[in-house]
Amino acid sequence: RRGVSPAGRTRAWWRVPERGSRIGMALLALSCRLFGKGFTSFWLHPVVGYFVLTNRTARTASHAYIARLRDARAAAVPKPGWRSAYRHMLAFAQAGFDKFVAWSGRLDELDVRFDDSSAFDALAASGRGALVIGAHLGNLEMTRALALRDAHTKVTAIVYTEHAKRFTGVLAAANPEFGKQLVEVSDFGPDTAMMMQSRIDAGELLVIVGDRVPPHDAGKTVDARFLDATAPFAQGPYILAHALGCPVYLFFCLKEARGYRLYFEPFADRIELPRRERAEHVATWAQRYAARLEHYCRKAPYQWFNFFDFWARPGGGPRGRA
Repeated sequence: RRGVSPAGRTRAWWRVPERGSRIGMALLALSCRLFGKGFTSFWLHPVVGYFVLTNRTARTASHAYIARLRDARAAAVPKPGWRSAYRHMLAFAQAGFDKFVAWSGRLDELDVRFDDSSAFDALAASGRGALVIGAHLGNLEMTRALALRDAHTKVTAIVYTEHAKRFTGVLAAANPEFGKQLVEVSDFGPDTAMMMQSRIDAGELLVIVGDRVPPHDAGKTVDARFLDATAPFAQGPYILAHALGCPVYLFFCLKEARGYRLYFEPFADRIELPRRERAEHVATWAQRYAARLEHYCRKAPYQWFNFFDFWARPGGGPRGRA
């Protein structure tokens, strides 16, 4: 298909090296502190221009994604090219910048609002723990707004941070609380499962993503239709939800002209995976997630931040079928 590199050159997302120096990121963070968000955001433009010119992998992935959007008639986007890649990467840079602003204790500057807070308010009032599935769409870091809305709600992100240590290091420097609201895992063994179960039992919200396959789960995928083609999605979120036996919600936070809009919606009161029909049930839940992800991609087409060949098989096999 258009804009997709040959299969032999495909690399899994965790094998794509982190770009940008720690010093450069820290300088932007310092500029934000000293001169404010408006002045510093101006410097994102030449930085993004440089990466558009030099990062062929991200540029190619952006072209492929925009082509998928056009083919699926999912959004009114131009043909993939330099301009679309620049706009796409600029949105990514702005989201990263806003993460720093949020973790610097200035979340109010970003004007974060709920589209409909009823589901979250009901969950918070119940005191129950829940699994929250997000995506690399918009700004997942705005889960901080959930904790700020209800002082008794603790929100913890379960992440694989090895891939972006420079950036997470800058966020941690901005706010010592950053590390306390983040749990890094390298695998989902018995110890990890027990830790997560104890947090759920204590009423915490555990946030994970459903649009990337963790390195330790590279072979555990299930096919789902996404933008009119087959793509491999992680099985992990649904197997984890089944094991935890807790409610499941979806979370997306999209940037608009004047701020961010939060979407927090029920996904399942409980996910059951009967042993004999486990594969079929996992596929059904993955397809439901993919459909909601596509729905929000249509709302904010340039805020999809997976700069790798999303439709490729994790092991380097053939790409998704149209």
